[in-house]
Amino acid sequence: MKGTCKMEIGTCSITKEEVIQALERENTLTLATCAENRVTIRPMSHINDGMTILFQTGKDSLKMQQIRANPHVAVCVGTYEIEGRAHETGHPLAADNAFFARAYKEKHPGSFEKYSAYEDEVVVCVTVERVRQWRYVDGQPVMAEGVLYGQNQNTKCLAFEIDNDGVDGPGSYKAPG
Repeated sequence: MKGTCKMEIGTCSITKEEVIQALERENTLTLATCAENRVTIRPMSHINDGMTILFQTGKDSLKMQQIRANPHVAVCVGTYEIEGRAHETGHPLAADNAFFARAYKEKHPGSFEKYSAYEDEVVVCVTVERVRQWRYVDGQPVMAEGVLYGQNQNTKCLAFEIDNDGVDGPGSYKAPG
């Protein structure tokens, strides 16, 4: 095509603190799940424990069927695009989910009272693996991006950083250490 040009898109880093603030500020997020070539999306009430996202749902719901078949999920919260891996952690009122029950009741009292006691409810934990957000710096589009490396039982992640030195290409990622 005559006269076409390609848009140059820069990259920049994104911090865990920015994402955590958005997760805490927003009452709902949008969750996408996929299995057998069927993608579905829905709004969800959620809480977070740092960069770990938690919500509750029916254990036989379509979203749980899709998560069991394919644990890779996508979430939008505010203007952040989040990719992660989901797994169920048991009933919302189980002793192992005491943090969830307390925090969910505080943030979503109506939903907690209406659904948490149902015996078929489960808590889903999403471990965040990648976060992206479009930004404009000096009027130019920039993709802010961060990737989580490693797992730790207590903190859920060891590092959240981007290498923008250009040696391996723009916005290349390297594990810390």
